[in-house]
Amino acid sequence: MLNKLDLLNKMIRIACRGIRPALLFVAVSITASAQFKQTPPAPYSPAVARQKIRALLVSDDPDNPQQTAEKLSGLLVWYRDIVDEELIAAWTGDHRAKLPVLMPLLADSRVASAIVEFSWHQQRAATFNLTYAPMLGDLMARYPNSADPVIRDLAGPLAVSAQVPAGSGPAPELSPSEADAVCRILLDMPDTGDWKKTALQILPHYPSAVQNLLAQDLRGNNKEKSYRAQVWLARLRLNVPGITSAEDDQHPRLIPRNSATTNSGRAGDQMPTDTSGRPHIVEQPFPSLLSNDMQDSTTRAGTLKCTGGPIPPNAEYVFAGLPLGNLHIDLDVKSWGARLVPAQGQTQDLVLINQSSSKQKGCTVRWKVIP
Repeated sequence: MLNKLDLLNKMIRIACRGIRPALLFVAVSITASAQFKQTPPAPYSPAVARQKIRALLVSDDPDNPQQTAEKLSGLLVWYRDIVDEELIAAWTGDHRAKLPVLMPLLADSRVASAIVEFSWHQQRAATFNLTYAPMLGDLMARYPNSADPVIRDLAGPLAVSAQVPAGSGPAPELSPSEADAVCRILLDMPDTGDWKKTALQILPHYPSAVQNLLAQDLRGNNKEKSYRAQVWLARLRLNVPGITSAEDDQHPRLIPRNSATTNSGRAGDQMPTDTSGRPHIVEQPFPSLLSNDMQDSTTRAGTLKCTGGPIPPNAEYVFAGLPLGNLHIDLDVKSWGARLVPAQGQTQDLVLINQSSSKQKGCTVRWKVIP
């Protein structure tokens, strides 16, 4: 009696009569190889595997985290469930020393949900702090459903999204370290999904924590983080004394990117970053700066108006989200200078500079895209 492989080869020979022998041999070889490709047997019994995985996670030996991650990753094909269970057990059992490094490499949605829920509802004081905030934020960003318990409680009576219904009461009282962790997570979340909307609903409940964190970002050496902090302060309408107020004229915070002048007519004709010492002021979040006749970057013309408090001499005011391309700018050139800077996506920002010797209570800018 023919075995399955002999029968398969015979059928191929019948079907391929007239085909050159070399091609027939290749076809048979590929088919035979595909038939016998199998996952190797598990190297350990489940009980032994659990012991080894647990030892890697809870050992006090200062093993190289990368080596630990590689060993555990190599076991996932056979022991995914056991790895998940031991990751959760290590976190809930206070064996957390290695986990901030390992979790981004090993966690899945099951692990993320269990760890965030446990941390928020059972061990908030011990886990919601700036030490673990980056790890928790990473889990919530990659697996948004894991953040549901946190967002539901923090949003209070406000509805965040269709997936996360409103909570039943006011936002919870948080200790200073817990508030710092929550605000750090929300400020650092990627601009995807409902995260910005969620953050704008929650962050105003904890202004002190937000101001302190943004002040640190503004004073730090990371220019991109400094710029994001300026944007957040504008969106939240917060003021950090000594940085965003007129009192900070001697300690400017400048846009951390190369600028492009309106004279060149094209955002992208680069020139050195302004070093004149003028403060950088953003009064409102983008894209709400846009007037009714310019709702998105595809609009070809529009009118912009400064809002908020008076703009000090030598200070900047930013209109964000204008479309890329050559722009004709119409404004009071006696009081204002202007330049364009590349911005997020396919947009550019218009930066006005108060060139007068007095505060300006407002401004009006008309613009249009030109060929």
